[in-house]
Amino acid sequence: MTFPRETEDQIRRTVLNTGQEHIRKVMEATRELTNMVSDFAEKNAKEMETHLSQIKKLKDEAAERKQVLLRQLAESGMLLINREDFLRLAVQVGEIVDLCEGAAYRLNYIVKRNIKMTDELRSGFLALSKNVMKTVTNLRETILSLSYSRQRALDMAKSVEIAEYAVDEMYRELEIKIIEEKLDVGATLLFWSLAEFLEDISDKAEDAIDSLRVLALGV
Repeated sequence: MTFPRETEDQIRRTVLNTGQEHIRKVMEATRELTNMVSDFAEKNAKEMETHLSQIKKLKDEAAERKQVLLRQLAESGMLLINREDFLRLAVQVGEIVDLCEGAAYRLNYIVKRNIKMTDELRSGFLALSKNVMKTVTNLRETILSLSYSRQRALDMAKSVEIAEYAVDEMYRELEIKIIEEKLDVGATLLFWSLAEFLEDISDKAEDAIDSLRVLALGV
């Protein structure tokens, strides 16, 4: 049985719109995390709980958008040929906000327990978080570009890889700084875990780009 082309195009546009709302919520959560790290770097502890609450709220909102997207994909049946690619991308984007929440909890714990670190290390975390934010922002812009041009999306995907590479470099440098702090084991592991969560956000954005490339070939 053959379905009208207009039907598939309409479903694809609907799914793309929902996916773009999803990544917007995820990007907002990443921005909130970056603001949280910025306050931490400036030793402004009073806003930590507010940032954490906002990230949890955005996580819930992102989850709602994801559920709508999954329902749309399920209802599309065989009308949307590349629905598995949409599904894979949605799952990977959704994991980013989970990582934001994990990083936020660790940062909040560090502040509540008044765990000491040098200003240099604080600045290192801030620089890393800003570059992580750039990676997720580029991911969102690439997903938005799917609505306009397949080639444009494929070209913009490179910006995510470039930003992710910069994050990898900064993460390795920050690892060394954490070791050189010569803190107790508990504090070292906590800082290391925070840095790893931030780096994982960037890695997940790169994973999403790989899925987006596959998707772009079918759009």
